[in-house]
Amino acid sequence: MRDRWLKRAVGARHYRPWLTERGSLTRRLQQHSRQFAVQPLHLARKKPPLAEAQLLQVLPRQHTLQRDVILRCDGEAVVFAHSLLPQQAMRGTWRGLGRLGSHSLGSALFADPRMCRGALQYKKLSPQHFLYRLAVAHIPAMRGPIWARRSVFRLGRKAVLVSELFLPSVLKLPLINK
Repeated sequence: MRDRWLKRAVGARHYRPWLTERGSLTRRLQQHSRQFAVQPLHLARKKPPLAEAQLLQVLPRQHTLQRDVILRCDGEAVVFAHSLLPQQAMRGTWRGLGRLGSHSLGSALFADPRMCRGALQYKKLSPQHFLYRLAVAHIPAMRGPIWARRSVFRLGRKAVLVSELFLPSVLKLPLINK
């Protein structure tokens, strides 16, 4: 089965402002909460699914570093984030990305002005999608389809794929001016 993602957030309605934000999601979440936190869930070397390997332009048999986290605003889980970094990209400027712990990957990526973000892609994930299953393993209360986006960040020939699943609680965030 092919994993088709959209070039536009068609049908996303209330999620569209979150999905289409091209700037730092971390910064935006910080603006909407009093306390922002990254909860690390999983960090391991794994072979990527075919669709993700193709986006990263690596062979499916090549290992990537997989990092899964929950982004929390005022204690509430609002985003499940899944990132893949090819092993060969973990040298030079990005060598520390595998040791972020509870620090935001987005903050590290957007801190480098040479970083280039590829096109955003969107998908309403069903409970059968592998990203949905990854998230629900850590957020058992998830029900129904979840909107997600993904993009590839590049620095020279190095790439990292970031997928973000927007939980319904993100729609309840107040606008807090800081």
